[in-house]
Amino acid sequence: MRRRLVVAAWLGFALAALFFYSLAVALDTDIYYLQWQSGDLVEAAVALVLLALAFAAAIYVLWPREDRGALIALIAVAALPLASFAAGVARQLPFDDALRAMGESRGLRLGLPAVSVALIAAGVVFWPRAFLRGLRVLLVLVSPVSLVVVESLITSSSEANAIVSLANERSTVATAPSNCNPVLAVLFDELSFSYLYDDGRVRPEYTGIGALASQATNYLTVAAPGPETLVSMPSFLAARHLRDIRIEGNGIFEMSEDGHLLPFSAGRPEALFPTARRLGFSTEMAGYYLPYCDILDGLLDACQSLSFYNMSSVDSRFSVADPVMTTLILWPRQFPFGLLKNPPFARLQRGLVENTTAFAMQPMHASKPVFRFVHFSVPHFPFVFDAEGFNPPFDPLRTSPDTAYAAQIRYADSVFSTLMEHMRAEGTYDGTTIVVLADHGFRFGGAEKNPRQIPFIVKRAGQREREDVSESMAGEMLLKQVLESSCRR
Repeated sequence: MRRRLVVAAWLGFALAALFFYSLAVALDTDIYYLQWQSGDLVEAAVALVLLALAFAAAIYVLWPREDRGALIALIAVAALPLASFAAGVARQLPFDDALRAMGESRGLRLGLPAVSVALIAAGVVFWPRAFLRGLRVLLVLVSPVSLVVVESLITSSSEANAIVSLANERSTVATAPSNCNPVLAVLFDELSFSYLYDDGRVRPEYTGIGALASQATNYLTVAAPGPETLVSMPSFLAARHLRDIRIEGNGIFEMSEDGHLLPFSAGRPEALFPTARRLGFSTEMAGYYLPYCDILDGLLDACQSLSFYNMSSVDSRFSVADPVMTTLILWPRQFPFGLLKNPPFARLQRGLVENTTAFAMQPMHASKPVFRFVHFSVPHFPFVFDAEGFNPPFDPLRTSPDTAYAAQIRYADSVFSTLMEHMRAEGTYDGTTIVVLADHGFRFGGAEKNPRQIPFIVKRAGQREREDVSESMAGEMLLKQVLESSCRR
């Protein structure tokens, strides 16, 4: 009895830890993107204990049995932990990119799971006892990996909160008296110029952005600072073109011309938010993917930073479900992993949009001009919205054909339309300079002509007439110029 209890306790703990193996790998390699906090660690620890108790109870019941029913039940119990372990190992392999490419092959995507299921079914039908013994041996052999998971969680405790996460907290940075108009910059992630525009005009289906563009300055030849968010967003913040950006541990670095990594700084005098502070703006930023509250620490009066992977970043409540869903989000999107990854990833996308929209719709106080920069997660995948709202498809990460992406642009347009209606209702629309831009275009083909060409629309305070500018411009410099031009000399 005692031995049975020890085996159940150890294997129950091991299975629970194996389930969190994908999260442990991310904590070792991508904790910066998770924006990991001490509260996340507590949630993960509690979830680990609860899962360990549940798995231990199942093992205690099943371990002495040797019939086919016990085998099927043990397979069901061990399936998720072993799948998560496999997903984490795949991320650690040096040919991770090759595995992703293989996963895009329809034959391999469906064939490998089918072969695996067929082999398991054959074992259950023809060799149940041998299969059961083999599965037990496998669980015992991989059980020490649980200690690696625990070590990773413990190590993360020393790094938790190193990435500052703030929400609408006021800083003590002083600003000079200002004679500037408020500025709202709305950046939609991966919003394509080619999809948004047709022959120099916003396509008629995008009524919200189109209405703004009809009485704004349309910059028709603006280059994105980089081909991906990791380069483009720091370039916008630095107000200069950055060659390369790297994430190392809990820091963000830029690559110098001589190949050295230098700590990235958005606090140089010529950068975007120091310029805004110098001009007398109250400064605010919200966004996802990068920890903006840390990058802009001391430069903001209000900030909201959200993770593209960590479910708890959009859920302020204590929840043991958050680390479970975060782990599933970290799984590969290929079948069959995507079956469990897609629902929590869709929920996270909805939370990202809801939180960012709420931040964008805060009052633009007339007593002091605000520079508010909002980085939305749409129309970037997962494609869980269409023109009518939240409507996740079976595979929200499918990029070809591009119908889901185009539908999510329509949703982004409706979000923008709602935001503009809110500003009109509170009486701040006319007196605010409003900017619509993107970090880059659609990276997966389709109708995209040039992913480095981005939409850049500016309705200056009081502007009523449309104007087109065809001069080639750099987006990171143009945003700063718009900010400066909103102030009276």
